Amino acid sequence: MRFITYSFLALLWCFLIPCSLIAQNTTNTINGVVKLDEANTLEFASVALFIDNTSFVKSTITDARGRFSLKNIESGSYTIRIDYMGYTTYVSKVFNISTSQSVNLPPIILKEENNTLDEVVITKKKQMIEVKADKIIFNVASSPSASGTNGLDLLKAAPGVTLDLDNSISLLGKSNVQVYLNGVQSRLSGNDLTTFLQSLTSDTIESIEIISNPGAQYEAEGTGGIINIRLKKAVATGLNGTAASSFTKGEEYRYSNNVSLNLGLEKLQTSFDITQSYNNNFVGFDDRKQQNNVALLLDSKDNQIRDGYNVGLALETQLNDKHYVGLNGRGIFNIVDNRLNSITDIFTVQPPELSEILRSQSFADGTSTNYLVNGFHLWTLNDDSSIITNLSLGVYDSDQNTMQPNTYFEADGLTVIDIDDAQFNSDTQINLWSAKVDYEKSWNKLSLTAGFKYAQVKTKNNFTFFNIDNQTPVFDPTKSNAFDYTENVTAFYSNLNFILSDKWSLNTGLRIENTDSRGQLFSEVDTDNNDVSRNYTDYFPNIGLSYDDQDKHSFSLGIGRRITRPNYQDLNPFESPTSQLVVWKGNPFLNPNYIMNYQTSYAFQQKYILTASYSETTDFFSRIVEITGDESTQIIPRNMEKATTLGLSVSFPVALTKYWGLQVLGNLSKETFKGNVESTVIDIDNTLWNYRIQNNIKINSTWLLDITFTQRSRWIWRGSVFIQGTQGLSFGIRKDFFDRKLQLRITGSDILRTESEYPYTSDYGGIDLDGTYIADNRRFGLGLTYNFGGPKAKSKNVKSGLDEELNRIQDQDKNN
Repeated sequence: MRFITYSFLALLWCFLIPCSLIAQNTTNTINGVVKLDEANTLEFASVALFIDNTSFVKSTITDARGRFSLKNIESGSYTIRIDYMGYTTYVSKVFNISTSQSVNLPPIILKEENNTLDEVVITKKKQMIEVKADKIIFNVASSPSASGTNGLDLLKAAPGVTLDLDNSISLLGKSNVQVYLNGVQSRLSGNDLTTFLQSLTSDTIESIEIISNPGAQYEAEGTGGIINIRLKKAVATGLNGTAASSFTKGEEYRYSNNVSLNLGLEKLQTSFDITQSYNNNFVGFDDRKQQNNVALLLDSKDNQIRDGYNVGLALETQLNDKHYVGLNGRGIFNIVDNRLNSITDIFTVQPPELSEILRSQSFADGTSTNYLVNGFHLWTLNDDSSIITNLSLGVYDSDQNTMQPNTYFEADGLTVIDIDDAQFNSDTQINLWSAKVDYEKSWNKLSLTAGFKYAQVKTKNNFTFFNIDNQTPVFDPTKSNAFDYTENVTAFYSNLNFILSDKWSLNTGLRIENTDSRGQLFSEVDTDNNDVSRNYTDYFPNIGLSYDDQDKHSFSLGIGRRITRPNYQDLNPFESPTSQLVVWKGNPFLNPNYIMNYQTSYAFQQKYILTASYSETTDFFSRIVEITGDESTQIIPRNMEKATTLGLSVSFPVALTKYWGLQVLGNLSKETFKGNVESTVIDIDNTLWNYRIQNNIKINSTWLLDITFTQRSRWIWRGSVFIQGTQGLSFGIRKDFFDRKLQLRITGSDILRTESEYPYTSDYGGIDLDGTYIADNRRFGLGLTYNFGGPKAKSKNVKSGLDEELNRIQDQDKNN
């Protein structure tokens, strides 16, 4: 059935190519140019079309040469309105347009206002949530409660988005979500992605775009969809920026400091930002596990400390009317210091008695650096076509040293039975580069995007193990190894967008990817999996139909296929101990997983939004706990046969009074996990729901109060563990000073501490497991943000060619 579905979509796309040749009929078009004077044109001017200067029709902005074009206009009488900060609004005389006519307006010259414009107040506020044909937009700037939070916390508030205990992101119940920043993938995963999102302050974020069924122009990587975070950082002219600082205290404290600067000249834009953050993440486990005739009672406390810097620099310039180039880079530097202390009481089940006690520790310290550079060239061939070329480079280095003291005691807790200390070092280096070329062409009722991409990833992993003999490290070659992995992905793709009428549009695309990979294990221990090569080609079709009456109703329907490849460390077949009783082991035969997405959305007045979806994932990734001895286990990634999700998401506002409003977000889904994993049958299903009610209270013009209540039902973690449901209450207070240039924030999350403990249970493969996961979620914080400089305007966001390969980097300690 799955093969028939995406084969049909591929054939339909191929059929539409010749159809596009006859779809290029002309319709009504209005063209014009906006100038400052006879010699200088004006970029980023706002152009709005009205019927007789009363009813809004559509809008656009002028390009680098001051030009604008409004297409697919019905016959009738219209006026044009031009707005630009610091200049008098221009309103044209009424003009008529008839069938299949192209109207070329005379040049429009704006006049500078005589008065000095100190501040612009926008009275029409964006809706908090908007529905577009291919995405849902969460306008963070329209949410007062967003102040004082970070990028990771903001995702929890976005419609259809949830986070699990690993901070892994799910979208409408589907995992393996790709995160973009300003249209470019974040290039990180695991703890580095978490740290990066936490380093983003909410006051620098404009919106979060949720793309649950991406088209062929997006990377096929990411079975869960795409979340794109858009920052406020573009400028018109002059210098502006933001300085922000925040501090929160729970069990441990965290803080961050950020400075962002933007400079805009006539044909040059540059930006610089730096964030210093300290994050002490406390995690506790109170765990009972029974296997064979042994019961293990674990009490562990883990402090995961990261101290880091995130630095970004971007430069964009317009060479002439046809060529626009840019270069941007980012450096991320982290110092890691993890401290794990555990006590395990070991019992025999029959007879029930305490046999021994294990006191174990794990001290891990190290550094990680990530350098990312992307250069692009935009070549405007003419008014309707362009070519964008990207070249991207990335280097990731991680060096971590771990000490694991382990002491076994008799039942009295004093008499030493055995001491088994260990030390190991893990080093990872990943080099990536990619080249990407996109061609875009538009006609009156048709637009085409076609492109090519080549990406290469080379990673080297070294694991060196030492036994401790009389406090002296002794190298153990039987437990040490090196693992090299190379992956080449070649992609061709094309996307067609048809405007069927003034209300209906059709989007369809096809992406073809070839993956060529090789993993090599170098070890003194002979294995059957020391050299694994693969080569496979996949097809990723998609189709979407949308309706928008530009008034009350909008609707979209989409179908698409996507892929998620394994993380590089997951493919390393050697064992890495996470404690004396648990080891991590990779799986070189881990297959990529594939998903078919079916989704439909409806919006009324862009406020009341309902989304239904169904997805089926084959070869679902699951981290399975397997018995390796009477007391020991291993964690290994396995492919589960299938996972399905049937979901429903709803969002709507409620205006209680002029100063008090609610925003309600809710999700309901049915998920299943099935598979025969190493002769262990897993067949789990669960119905889960969650909702969020956010109170927005405007005390006066400078005081805002938000109170948010969330509740979540039982859910499934890692495909096999049931997590008990939770609920939480949070608040935020914001006070503005000095004409809103300075903001003071006081925040509290999980103030009743009802969302900090997660009881869990699991029973499969001969392992009976239950316990409580403890998180440091009850926190109180204080923050300040100062905005300075001139007004901001839209910038050109060009996608990078280096995307999902970098997004699959993760630290070794994520495997714990």
